[in-house]
Amino acid sequence: MWEILQLCARDTGHGQMAQALAEASNSFQKEQGCWHTLITTAEQHGMASLLYRHLKELEVDIPKESRRLLQSLYLRNRRASVTRNKGVLEVVQAYDAAGIDLLLVKGIALSNFVYSEIGLRPMRDIDLLVRKSDLQRAQEILFELGYAPAEDHAVPDDYYHLTPMEKVIDGLPVSIELHHNLLPFHPQYPLWPLDKSFATAKVIGVDGVKVKTLSLTDTLHYVYLHGFQAPLTYEPYRLMHVGDIVSLVERFVDEMDWAKVSREVPTLCNAISRFHYLTPWSESVQQKLAFSLKPRPKGVGKPFAGWPLYKIKDTSWSGLPTLIQETLFPPEWWLQLYYGQLKGIGYWRVRYFIYPRTLWRWVKSYLYYWKRKKGG
Repeated sequence: MWEILQLCARDTGHGQMAQALAEASNSFQKEQGCWHTLITTAEQHGMASLLYRHLKELEVDIPKESRRLLQSLYLRNRRASVTRNKGVLEVVQAYDAAGIDLLLVKGIALSNFVYSEIGLRPMRDIDLLVRKSDLQRAQEILFELGYAPAEDHAVPDDYYHLTPMEKVIDGLPVSIELHHNLLPFHPQYPLWPLDKSFATAKVIGVDGVKVKTLSLTDTLHYVYLHGFQAPLTYEPYRLMHVGDIVSLVERFVDEMDWAKVSREVPTLCNAISRFHYLTPWSESVQQKLAFSLKPRPKGVGKPFAGWPLYKIKDTSWSGLPTLIQETLFPPEWWLQLYYGQLKGIGYWRVRYFIYPRTLWRWVKSYLYYWKRKKGG
């Protein structure tokens, strides 16, 4: 099941990928795999539309009920994306009239310029990045357009985005998050206000209207940070984020400023080469980026599953040895993806110094929090 989903984590396929997917699908059918479980897992990973697309292209014979369910999820995602495009263009027009600069980021941008069809990339919210100085006026305009704060979704005043604003458009609740910083305020993340990326913004089209989003290199860097180099307490990666990076690189490999990527994030190309073991990079990408793909790392596809993501207090005695092992010895594939060091001194430095230092910082953070709580 996982092999099928991993192979589908891309917008467009190629010969090697299609052959591997056909073999995996045939094996899944012979083993009388549970298609409902596959589809449910795909939906959890934001992969239902991509699964539908690739299985349809290969003309894989799946049970009628499952095929209908998969198609309905794809159509639902497509209708939702059409509605969100309609909503965001209303906001873009209002902000433009008010002189507010903004960038469309995350799913609303990716679905419109990375993927060949907007129904392939689901999202929960429309994410907009504005200057902090424009934040109050930007929110007021949303009120004027009929948006209201989402219930039971309050965020702290010093958070990197405001409380989501919601409005029903064509029967669909549309949620907008106004960001004044692209990423959460965390020591592991760089500060990323609008002016970090506005001068180099990429112009894209949303239903024929020109809007701005992050440049190609900024998009690649952001999606990697957000999906695969998050703090250890954040949720493990979703295959949707693999699809974002693979689709972006495959589509824009010749347009991407790889010298800038290497200069700003030296380990990023090493890190994204690890996706080859989930869904193989095309020959053109492999040649362009000279990926180092051998030897195959251990634990391919396995996310981080140790402390502090999983708490000791929530772990049974019988599960404690596994938690300790996952904490001290995370999968080789994950370490390579997270730190971008593949072999030699760089990798062993990560394994025995940098990663343990990361754990120690989390220990100190929790001890500090515990002392303050006890003392207060």
